[in-house]
Amino acid sequence: MTQTFLFVMVMLLAQARGFADGGTVQMRKEAGPFLITVFTSPAPLSAGPADISVLLQNLDGLTPVLDARVSVLLHRDASSTEIKAHATREQAQNKLLYAALVTLPESGGEIDVAQSHTMAGSYWSYIALPPLMIAGFVIREWLIRRKPALRAN
Repeated sequence: MTQTFLFVMVMLLAQARGFADGGTVQMRKEAGPFLITVFTSPAPLSAGPADISVLLQNLDGLTPVLDARVSVLLHRDASSTEIKAHATREQAQNKLLYAALVTLPESGGEIDVAQSHTMAGSYWSYIALPPLMIAGFVIREWLIRRKPALRAN
């Protein structure tokens, strides 16, 4: 029973951290002979550090293009702020993608960007793990000590 409880807890915590290689699909669009898919991470995307990944494919056959020069240009209509970054395959975990690390200064824009998270909010799973483990141990010990008392009656 304890092993099952521990397994379930580990799986729940791992699920909160599990993301696909590119993150969340934000856009998929045909442009000339290419199909461009843009992924962003973290999910949901928020102001602050972000990973923008691009999958570039040929329209005929959908084969990935692995020898392109990919640049990312982000701007918001409401302000004059522009973010330019060169996306490379070396920065990507999945080598079929081109990735660029950027810092988003504010929320809003065509791609939904939420407000930045507080520091404690971004580490909630790490903060919650020790109390959960202690509670699991206390419940286990209580159940073990309770069994002999039940047998005596």
